[in-house]
Amino acid sequence: MKYESYSEYNKGHTALAESAFLTIWSGIGTWHDDLVLVGGLVPKYLCGDLSGPRSLPRPATLDVDLGIAFSADAGQYGKLFWDLSAQGFHPNKDNPSRFEKVINGVTVPVDFLVERAPFTQGTTQVVDITAGILPGVDRALELARTVEVEGIDLLGAEQKLTARICEVGPFIALKLRAFCRRQQPKDAFDILYTMLHYDGGTDTAIAAFGEEVRVNNPACEDALKSLREHFGSEKSPGPIKASHFVLGAAEPGESDDMKFRRTTIQQDMVDVARRLLDVS
Repeated sequence: MKYESYSEYNKGHTALAESAFLTIWSGIGTWHDDLVLVGGLVPKYLCGDLSGPRSLPRPATLDVDLGIAFSADAGQYGKLFWDLSAQGFHPNKDNPSRFEKVINGVTVPVDFLVERAPFTQGTTQVVDITAGILPGVDRALELARTVEVEGIDLLGAEQKLTARICEVGPFIALKLRAFCRRQQPKDAFDILYTMLHYDGGTDTAIAAFGEEVRVNNPACEDALKSLREHFGSEKSPGPIKASHFVLGAAEPGESDDMKFRRTTIQQDMVDVARRLLDVS
């Protein structure tokens, strides 16, 4: 689930997403080599120290997205379904590629995503679970960054784990593809935040996306379409929705300061998009 604006995200609920990731990752060690974190939690781990001041709010998400290799195999005794069930996660009856756990009345979802060419949508079986089909997952798996992750899991235990996180090139390709198909404000924000605050620098992030185009990452066809159609000017959907996510809907009589902040976000989004197209 995604909200239209940052203010709608409850900090307690967003914290549950990271705790869910720590819980899941700690309980499926047999599968680590075949998994990678994708989706809204990724910017937290790609963008360095979050304690310093930044012009944009910190990333927020309510769910966990895990890419899985279609060839995943933990041996004849490995059952991913059992490992997830042991952590209290069970399939959603209406969306079998989504596992859920209810914590104090709050449902915390975990989605599994897999690449299976030539298919671009739908679901497929991977070992003993159902996964949603998503082009671009294989590049996320191939280039995954190893990150030390610390925090409190859903049972209250302190965890310090080594996790595999989607790198910036595949991540931007996946997010642009997502925006092309659903135009959600949070996707535009995630792109802008990651490009501006990537710990390797914006130039490196842009070059990494260019490499995804060069190697024909299957997410890039829609990613490039998205850049051309939705990010061309300050009034295009991408820039408008990025500023909407951060500041909420524009209102008549806004202060000059608010107008300036809104325009700055939209300009930054356009500049980033142009640079991404320049390397494509």
